[in-house]
Amino acid sequence: MEKAELIRALQRDGTVLATAADQHLTRVVSSCPGWTMSDLVWHTTRVHNAIVQIIRDGVQGFDKLVPVKRADDDALIKTYSAGLQDLINVATQADPTAMIWSWTGPVVSTWAVRRMAQETAVHAWDAVNATGTSTTIEAALASDGIDEFLSNFLPRGREGVPAVGGSVHIHCTDIAGEWTITQPDARTFVVAREHAKGTCAIRGAASDVLLALWRRLPLSQVEIIGDAGVAQRFIEHTAL
Repeated sequence: MEKAELIRALQRDGTVLATAADQHLTRVVSSCPGWTMSDLVWHTTRVHNAIVQIIRDGVQGFDKLVPVKRADDDALIKTYSAGLQDLINVATQADPTAMIWSWTGPVVSTWAVRRMAQETAVHAWDAVNATGTSTTIEAALASDGIDEFLSNFLPRGREGVPAVGGSVHIHCTDIAGEWTITQPDARTFVVAREHAKGTCAIRGAASDVLLALWRRLPLSQVEIIGDAGVAQRFIEHTAL
């Protein structure tokens, strides 16, 4: 997705999160065990602020961030919304080719804009879901989110988790998006953006597939073709 599209998604889903959370700050967020809505909003506020510092101020590591004090619940939505607007302003003004720090190594600033659009979309889903309302992530953003997830949260794998034991093909059924993932060794994954037959296939609407990768939905919510054990071990390997 282009930077402008990502910023529009960030604005839209960031607003959805605030609207869902307002007046529900004590509600339990079942998709984020141990969190209330207040915790979810504050987490997202902190993440947005961290990216503002990294892009605008050139901060070179999480340990270099200026800490922010948690707002009281009666000011939390206002604080979150102001921080969201700061992030949108900084993202809009950032040179898309400027290099910034990330936990994966040096990246262009648009990498962080994409990360924030995806982070906010999933947490907006968390917030709406916590109110008891069914919702989805917009299909184009969700397909991009699958690609971003496979790029940022899969390659490291997880120590102490059994090998996947086969290849995985991911296929969005409502929008373009196909990936084939192989595991040549215990700590390495190779992702190809292609149509290919895998030991198993994970198929479904892009939103459902993305939410399954983020462990918001069980694999039973998407279609599994072939070896279901491979699909389950693949999910367990993602480094969340």
